Amino acid sequence: MNALRPESASSSTLRNRALRKVPVLALAIAAALSIAACKRETPAAAPAASTDPAPPPQEPSLDIRPATGAIQATDDNVAAANESLKDAAAAARAKWRSKTFAEFEASVFKEPGEGGKYIVDGDVAIPDRKLLQEFFEKMQQEDDGTAHGKLTVRALSINTVNGGVDAWSSAKKKQLSYCVSNSFGPHKPAVVADMAASTQAWEEAANVDFSHVAAQDANCTASNQNVAFDVRPVDVDGEYLARAFFPSDQRAARNVLIDNSSFELQPGETLQLVGILRHELGHALGWRHEHTRPEAGTCFEDDEFKPLTAYDAFSVMHYPQCNGGGDWSLTLTGLDKAGAACIYGKGSNNTENLNQCTYHAPDAPATGTEQTETFDNQAVAQGEKKHYGPFTVKSGSLAEVRMHGVGAAAGDPDLYVRYLGKPDTSRWNCRPYLSHAEETCELEVPSNRNKIFVMVRGYQAGSYKLEVKYTKP
Repeated sequence: MNALRPESASSSTLRNRALRKVPVLALAIAAALSIAACKRETPAAAPAASTDPAPPPQEPSLDIRPATGAIQATDDNVAAANESLKDAAAAARAKWRSKTFAEFEASVFKEPGEGGKYIVDGDVAIPDRKLLQEFFEKMQQEDDGTAHGKLTVRALSINTVNGGVDAWSSAKKKQLSYCVSNSFGPHKPAVVADMAASTQAWEEAANVDFSHVAAQDANCTASNQNVAFDVRPVDVDGEYLARAFFPSDQRAARNVLIDNSSFELQPGETLQLVGILRHELGHALGWRHEHTRPEAGTCFEDDEFKPLTAYDAFSVMHYPQCNGGGDWSLTLTGLDKAGAACIYGKGSNNTENLNQCTYHAPDAPATGTEQTETFDNQAVAQGEKKHYGPFTVKSGSLAEVRMHGVGAAAGDPDLYVRYLGKPDTSRWNCRPYLSHAEETCELEVPSNRNKIFVMVRGYQAGSYKLEVKYTKP
């Protein structure tokens, strides 16, 4: 199994669901921008049939087994993993090269209801069909997608968006408010308590602040703008235990959804809701699955990561069955704490040495005078590109570009923002790429940049209003 479900299921209910619902996304291993499921090795040849009578059936053990087979991050092991990844990527492309996107889409689990996300790698959500199609098209490309020069052996890995680090800004990292839906019913007290414990773990590691806004619990929806994200129940019949989001996701996609199966875990087992939430909040802070690192050997997702510390087989972001060395308690390791502090600064209880960080987040943003420029009554035809700016901004400051659809003909325009020159469809620093006209780019301008360029392109014809907020130098 992939995601947060152990190889030996946590209960008979989860085990039976697991047998019914083996994820089909192992096909996308290492494809650029893909987020594939864990891949188990298969024997080279089937064993010979035995003539002995079959033993009587036994009830499978319900104990959670720690992972085995963790490997050392040596040059030889990394080289061997790279070769394995190339072979797996080639096999994945070959499998889907002659297929259509419609066939691929039919193979991917999609959450029920309006706004349901496409789930890959067990607990990672692709929020829009356009992004899923892009995922599919890149998977079919010829390049091997095995990290494009980023295969440095350096444990915690942060998500990247078109080359940029996907993290909360220096201001937003202290404003991570959330609601917990009343729809949890009798399970709500446990969710509130476990959210508090899991957020505390990350606050002790990194200089971030989570806050439960109980006043919003009665209206805890994806459209509630009074919180940064919502925590809600979902019934996906054990397809995942829980799933979260990345910082760059739009507000409507910033949800922590907890499946009913998370409440069926036995009290004495290693895997518990609090550990699941520690893992999911790691995603919410920007962390990728640790097995996205080639050093993991048997599981790999794509090249959209930036290594922060040395490879850590025990990381809270590592699946134990992906050559991990830990168990299903999903606790933060010293390297997790160091990596979190590399990006956000040290938290309230973090004594780790940050000299091991291979990446440090830039300094806090500068203060200054905020400027807002508004462009009303804008329109683009299908395929048309309309450029705005450049806007001269203060290095290290915050900038926000919002596009709002106007009227019944809002259509599907796409927003692009870039620091170095005009954006296009292959060069951008922010591109939400959703199937409607409500899109936002929130940026922390790098210390070596002082301009932002904006483009709106008509994926389909659309009408919109554009607002650009930035700090003047």
